[in-house]
Amino acid sequence: MEQVRSEGPSRAVTALIAGWLGVLVGVAGIFVGTATSVLRALGREIDLDYVGAGIVGGLGVVYLLGAVLLLRRRMLGRRVLITVTSVMACATLLVIVLNGASHGWRFGPLDGWLALNVVILALSLSELTRRWTITR
Repeated sequence: MEQVRSEGPSRAVTALIAGWLGVLVGVAGIFVGTATSVLRALGREIDLDYVGAGIVGGLGVVYLLGAVLLLRRRMLGRRVLITVTSVMACATLLVIVLNGASHGWRFGPLDGWLALNVVILALSLSELTRRWTITR
């Protein structure tokens, strides 16, 4: 008797991790953008201005949109996450390299942000994630 192995759960793991990491980043971005705007409106002096808060919040919305669509097994969600994480990883890497060349190399928050984006990108690019989104 031949044993049939279900590949459903193994395919879902990469997509679910990428999706939930995207949700985490999206919610955090929206929270930081909103909190910064509210605190600045109340007169608190914060380094991030309204434009920066808008960019952070807007990126949070894009991450969240892509993650929710991916978790709903939509190919568009996968494409959104691939696009936003690749752009953010490239931009972050550029900032890290330029800062490292001028100020010296050290580990900082941008390195963690780069690693998070690379992980989400790798999981979103995974063939298992692609197959999972196709088989809904």
